[in-house]
Amino acid sequence: MKIAHLSDLHFGKMISAEKLNALKEDILLHKLDLVIVTGDITNRGKIAEFQQAREFLDSLCCKYLTIPGNREISLFAPWELIIPSLAMQRHRSYFGKSDQVLYKSEEHNTVMFGLNSVSQLPSWPGSIHRQSRYWFREEVNNHKSYFKVLFLHHPIMPVLRASSFWAHQLSDASAILTICAQFGVRLILQGHKHRASVVELRIPETKSSLVISSCGAPLLDRWDSVYHVIDIDNDTIQINPREFSAGSFAGDTSYFFHSW
Repeated sequence: MKIAHLSDLHFGKMISAEKLNALKEDILLHKLDLVIVTGDITNRGKIAEFQQAREFLDSLCCKYLTIPGNREISLFAPWELIIPSLAMQRHRSYFGKSDQVLYKSEEHNTVMFGLNSVSQLPSWPGSIHRQSRYWFREEVNNHKSYFKVLFLHHPIMPVLRASSFWAHQLSDASAILTICAQFGVRLILQGHKHRASVVELRIPETKSSLVISSCGAPLLDRWDSVYHVIDIDNDTIQINPREFSAGSFAGDTSYFFHSW
């Protein structure tokens, strides 16, 4: 199964039209099975930004899944900082479920779990609602024979080269990591920090490993203009970072991970 991991697209006035066109061309080139977007789809949570993002994702000619980020909360509606669920209504109207997302591919024996990590003010540390943790634990246990992927916005693991202020990871990361280790989640897709990295975490107690894909912000100029193309073949993971340079996205480096 071949997927693209996108994050922090920040649709709005900040994005580069040149990068947007180049990103679409590169994604179409790879003939993907699935695109996963790990939050901050919009820059300010405006309706026009959601519309722009929806039009772009629809144009990619493949199935896509999204999970919201803290930027889906509108700064023009300060009450949403206190009650983030109000902002999630916009996300649901354009992209469907904003939490407890489950997508299963029987053809590839793969299942994807999406969790909403947007929390109340301050929104950047992030947390998973207790009911969603229970749901995640139950569902990963129910899919023992599948290759399992978790995707969410706020980082479970620290990201290299991220500044201390914006480097807040998920407040309940240990609880989510414990579930992943116990029930054989093999791949985690995370965003938020605008820095791209690929890390493998090995867990001796369960003789298991987790591969963590941290996506950059492919349409912005100040950060890592990077997204990841990921090949999953049985229990093998190959990650190819695609970086914008000289008018196009490209990348010759690949990371290979095998089951432990």
